Amino acid sequence: MKSVVLICCAVLQAEVESLCQTHWPDLGLRFLPSMMHMHPEQLAVSLQSALESELKQGHRVVLVYGDCCARMTALEALPGVARTQGKNCCELLLGAEEYRRLSHEGAFFLIPEWAHKWKNIFVKEFGLNRDNATCFMQDMHRKLIYLDTGLTPTPENRLRKCAEYCGLPFEVRPVSLKRLQLAIEDALLRCSGAGAPV
Repeated sequence: MKSVVLICCAVLQAEVESLCQTHWPDLGLRFLPSMMHMHPEQLAVSLQSALESELKQGHRVVLVYGDCCARMTALEALPGVARTQGKNCCELLLGAEEYRRLSHEGAFFLIPEWAHKWKNIFVKEFGLNRDNATCFMQDMHRKLIYLDTGLTPTPENRLRKCAEYCGLPFEVRPVSLKRLQLAIEDALLRCSGAGAPV
């Protein structure tokens, strides 16, 4: 049976590595920088290159990604490729129903890696200063929710500063890795075509 490689966004690196150590120690892992999400076309090019490299080596590939670039549907349609089912990494952690519910309540989600990079994302990537960040965020959101996967210490100080910058309250929401595990297992099944995950 051909080996399987997970190509993942580094925003979930700690979580995916933890799951692989426990459930799939023989799977290959390849991570792409999470900041590529700020430039979807670059992400698409990098994903295509990584996919082609793995497929040429005879590997099957699971993409641990949401709908993160316009080419994602074409990439996951390649023979020997499957993708986790979810709009984004937050939905992969929460599940579709809970993600929709919290989104409808006006949540803006932060996950561990991006919580540490929030200022760079808001200022450099979004072009928001303290004044327009408050207007922009309060227009669309009601609160910040940090999804605590339990693998790294909660960055309370960074979260507090981010909340102040946006003018929104924040809350810490513990989440298990079970839904992410199930999403990967489902993709492994589809990737292999039948039978149990490798």
